[in-house]
Amino acid sequence: MKIIIHDSTFDSWRTHARSLLEEKIHFDDIVWQASSGGSFFDHVDVSDRKKSSALNIPREFIEEAQFVSAFRDESTWNLLYKLAYRIVYFDRNLMSMALDNDVLDFQRRMKLVSRDLHKMKAFVRFREIKKDDESIYMAWHRPDHRVLKFSAPFFTDRFNGMNWAIFTEEESMSWINNKLEFGPGISQREAEAFDSTEELWKTYYASIFNPGRVKIKMMKSELPVRHWKTLPEAELIDQLIAEAPARLDAFYESQRPSALQWVPKEATLSELRAALPNCSACVNCSRATAPVFGEGPETARIVFVGEQPGNEEDLNGSPFIGPAGQLLMEALEIAGILRSEVYLTNAVKSFKWKDQNGFRKHVNPTASDIAACRPWLKSELDIVRPHILVCLGASAAQSVFGKMMKVGDSHGKVFQTSFSDKTIILSHPSAILRMPNPEEKERLFNQFVGDIVALKDLSDQLIQ
Repeated sequence: MKIIIHDSTFDSWRTHARSLLEEKIHFDDIVWQASSGGSFFDHVDVSDRKKSSALNIPREFIEEAQFVSAFRDESTWNLLYKLAYRIVYFDRNLMSMALDNDVLDFQRRMKLVSRDLHKMKAFVRFREIKKDDESIYMAWHRPDHRVLKFSAPFFTDRFNGMNWAIFTEEESMSWINNKLEFGPGISQREAEAFDSTEELWKTYYASIFNPGRVKIKMMKSELPVRHWKTLPEAELIDQLIAEAPARLDAFYESQRPSALQWVPKEATLSELRAALPNCSACVNCSRATAPVFGEGPETARIVFVGEQPGNEEDLNGSPFIGPAGQLLMEALEIAGILRSEVYLTNAVKSFKWKDQNGFRKHVNPTASDIAACRPWLKSELDIVRPHILVCLGASAAQSVFGKMMKVGDSHGKVFQTSFSDKTIILSHPSAILRMPNPEEKERLFNQFVGDIVALKDLSDQLIQ
């Protein structure tokens, strides 16, 4: 096998590749290797080769090959020569064969170099260095491939009016007094000695950071962790990611409709009840007959939170008096719990409905409805401070927990929340009413009664 010693520049590769092609040296007879010294032909004897009279390589291939030569893998030189040889001696239209393995490899390397060039344009950070009342802006970058020279048109156009230099480990590029020059590179440690204005970048980055679009996997894909050290703002990434959930919650709370401005501070239950009709946090308030506040003693040991008032509750102004409420009262009676001993309320205070042939049909509240009414429920629970808090259905659970909870997965489990150490999620009794099969309806009711009996037992244990 013939060995070619190569100094890893495209111009020298092109010159000597042309000579080798003219000698018809097959690509399998060549291995290109990088070296800081030596001649291209140190290990090749081509003196007895018969030269070809004509080489006709498409200009487009030469231009793309120069770009692909930036790919940081010495096998690239073998690939470029192999493609050139096949174009000259087998098929001038080779590069149009999209399924050819060599062409596919060429296109893959071109894509990766293009992506690395894009990253360089996006993530180079200049630092101002002042000397003798003059400024020069310095940057250090670690590209994956040899893309520095290909970035020159972008940087000379974008930063034409200032003097700057960009360094990599292998080479550097400077624009001083409108003159572009290339030189040797420097290590990152040497680059860290630059005076900097990093705090400006950090302040800017923190201000534009969007916690709602945090995708760690994508961040690392677009900007691998090994590049983070070259970016001043990268020091903030871990902190900003950690703070993202809280910042996102704060943002959502600021955007949602909320009853908070209508809820009197440090009020009693009576004062809250009196203030509720003035609330206009959502459209449900204006469509309902009247909002329905909770009922029961302030000293209640058990609090039941339902979804929202129904038609009967809306017309009469009391919670849990409609069909679903009657089922709850029946279960309480069987368990030996009096209505007057518990506190009954809803996550949403006003009846949400739509007209259906002259009747007001119940409509499930949205997450926005639940969030808007949550300050009322929070104020009630902060006053009552129940030993046992029961969420009847998903809407009640979402209001209490502040997030979606699957009733089926959480049914009967005891959770600790800010409102009660014994917070339990049960199915809403309306689910029993919707069951068309009589046997299944009876089974669900018996299960519901069993859940209420278990609550009574738990309450009695807490008293002891």
